[in-house]
Amino acid sequence: MSSRVFGLTERHYLVLCVVLVGLVWLASPLLAQAPLDDSGATTEVKRISLWTTIVQGGYIGLLIILMSVVALSLVIEHFITIRRERIVPPGLIDELEGQLARAEYEQAQQACARDTSFLATVVRTGLERRGSMFGHFDMQNAMQEVSEREISRLYRKLDYLTFIAATAPMLGLLGTVTGMIRSFNIIAETEGTAKPSQLAGGISEALVTTCMGLIVAIPTMFFVSLFRNRVDNCVAETETVVEKLMGRFRAGTGQP
Repeated sequence: MSSRVFGLTERHYLVLCVVLVGLVWLASPLLAQAPLDDSGATTEVKRISLWTTIVQGGYIGLLIILMSVVALSLVIEHFITIRRERIVPPGLIDELEGQLARAEYEQAQQACARDTSFLATVVRTGLERRGSMFGHFDMQNAMQEVSEREISRLYRKLDYLTFIAATAPMLGLLGTVTGMIRSFNIIAETEGTAKPSQLAGGISEALVTTCMGLIVAIPTMFFVSLFRNRVDNCVAETETVVEKLMGRFRAGTGQP
């Protein structure tokens, strides 16, 4: 189940994000215009490579790059684990429906024990309370407790991405401060006679780290929102499926 905003699915947003990044990348050379000399003619300038720009970020820039690698790894892992097939497996739903309809409760419990999904954990907990003193009431309380624990676990998986999204701009700001301090120290050492080339290093560090921090934070925030929507949708579907499967025990005796 995919979330929809303005009629667009998660896949549409991912394609749109890739297209926008591609357009910015292709347009960047067009935005860089060669400077003009006094006669109005363009002068030849030395091109600065992307790698040189990244190196100007210094140690803080390197730390932001490492955070981006971690964020990318987490995004890939979440795309694999936070999806409907892993949280609410359709095959398990069909299997449990058939087994519970035939009153094969032991087989259903074993099927859940073989599965590690959210749905299997909740249903297995309910089936383990089957036949207890308070019947369906005990089953419902047990399923509610384990459901809350599993939901918290799913949301905690996103804490690392949230931390990176919040920390990357702060590191960029730290690089801005250290870069400007470096430039002002040069001004103080030269008693105000510093050349622009002497100040360029600190100013470059300030701007590059800020840019790098935002480049890491903005996509990370997008993916945090994307995965939260996935978790919300899967949790809502799980609750509906569990109610449909376990509602047969509502009679109160532990039997349908």
